[in-house]
Amino acid sequence: MSIKKISVVTICILSLVLTLCGCESKDNTTSTTNTTVKEPKIEYTIGVCQGGQSTYYDQILAGFTTAVNDNFQEEKAAINTVIADEGIPTDAICQGFSQNNVSLIFTIGENSLVSAHNATTTIPIVGTAVMDYQKALNLPTDKDWDKKTGQNITGISSVPNMADILSMMIEVTPNINSVGILYCPEDKDSEYQNHILEKYLDQAGIKWKEYELYSPSMSNQAVREIVSYAAGESSALFIPAESKLIEKMGVIRNVALEKNIPTVAGDEYIGADTLCSMYDDPYDQGYKAGEMAYEILKSGKKPQNIAIASPSADAEQKLYEGEIAEKMNYKFTKSFKERNDFLSTYKIGSKTKRDNQQTK
Repeated sequence: MSIKKISVVTICILSLVLTLCGCESKDNTTSTTNTTVKEPKIEYTIGVCQGGQSTYYDQILAGFTTAVNDNFQEEKAAINTVIADEGIPTDAICQGFSQNNVSLIFTIGENSLVSAHNATTTIPIVGTAVMDYQKALNLPTDKDWDKKTGQNITGISSVPNMADILSMMIEVTPNINSVGILYCPEDKDSEYQNHILEKYLDQAGIKWKEYELYSPSMSNQAVREIVSYAAGESSALFIPAESKLIEKMGVIRNVALEKNIPTVAGDEYIGADTLCSMYDDPYDQGYKAGEMAYEILKSGKKPQNIAIASPSADAEQKLYEGEIAEKMNYKFTKSFKERNDFLSTYKIGSKTKRDNQQTK
């Protein structure tokens, strides 16, 4: 599946781009057999708004593309991908898709989701790479949420499985009785993860406390003092996935080693400076979104009736950072993989479950 970059000027001719992607049937006559072969008519056009260029986003798109190919075998579905940059913002991309009345809009990233939401109330939208859909869509937060938006939108949340993270934390901290949660208060996605983890900690009877670290405005010395204080009050320290504290992780790593306290990260990027972390395959997120797209377009399900889903636990992997583990004299079971070894050899999508009847 090709990925096309277009400029603001060319967004106005998106209909032409969609046509070139194969939105019209055409006859091809071979020169050798003189037989007319009619290509299947494209029944569905899917506009993909990718919120920027990144490996993470590309892997989500790869999973989505595979799911579409797996599911739309009899029907022809065309995917037109536009990657946002300084020349073409997500608003322009989604407005173009709306004006050309695509069958469905698939968004990667929160900005893309918000732009699609603002562009149409009728075209189905499936989102990915978004943690808090309530915040992104300005949905009420004063009552229990059934994870249905009530709008033309559904999707996959990128929040890690916090129950599994807690389980991993307990596994590396057998005598755990308190958890220190390090986060930047300017980071709303971190706060969202914290609230989920804290509910699980309460259920497990484990005390917790939040410690605010402003990044990058806070000095390294101030970070050191707060992390040292947190380490003295906690059995383990947690840093949320995609945290803005990544700029201060070197300091946090050093303090944790000095205090000999285990650190747990919500993703493999923060995990470069923590004892252990959780890897979630972005490909799986995209694949599940592609299955949602099929349910909407082919099975007639309404997005507003499809609950926001979570990444599959089957696509997780518990990781440990070898150098930190050696310095802390930690030994891990076979359920853990050494971070650098795993990331250098893992093939994206290899843990994603695909329907054997669809993949040939």
